[in-house]
Amino acid sequence: MGSASNPGLHSFRDQRWTSWDFVSTADEVLVRCPRCDACAKVVHLPRHGQGSGLRRLVCTACGYTSDKHLAGRWVLPSVLSRPERRGTVRDPIFRLPLWLQTDCRGHVLWAYNQRHLDYLEAFVSARLRLRSQPDPDTGWHRRMTMTAKLPKWLKAAKNREAVLHRIARLRRSIQPA
Repeated sequence: MGSASNPGLHSFRDQRWTSWDFVSTADEVLVRCPRCDACAKVVHLPRHGQGSGLRRLVCTACGYTSDKHLAGRWVLPSVLSRPERRGTVRDPIFRLPLWLQTDCRGHVLWAYNQRHLDYLEAFVSARLRLRSQPDPDTGWHRRMTMTAKLPKWLKAAKNREAVLHRIARLRRSIQPA
């Protein structure tokens, strides 16, 4: 969205999301299939409800499937959503390499899924980045959102074009041929 005084100025408002929000919701997580190395999906099984701990790995390229039941307090969301600092980034459920990851300026740029990639793109492309606002009903305010924890190299204006180029490349990797 541009402003009337500066049509090239795009703004971004932090939605108070954490990276866990892109894994724990009904979104799929895109990973590399352990059998054929194609793009596979980790999905919630709908008959068990969104809050259930049942996930299924599905590869449409080779037909591979695997289920994992996350019983009880399998692992804290804060641990689940924190990938390794170096090397291959893996999904928190099956521990498979994420499909959406690439080198960028000597670092790893990664996303769990299309929605996560869209959110990163909106943040990086924005010339004006606005912090989240407290909830109007409760006054609750999450201070450590995903965007607050993003690394400095990803936030830096000097890397904007390179990061957006890599995001576009990642996006093309999930488009149907």
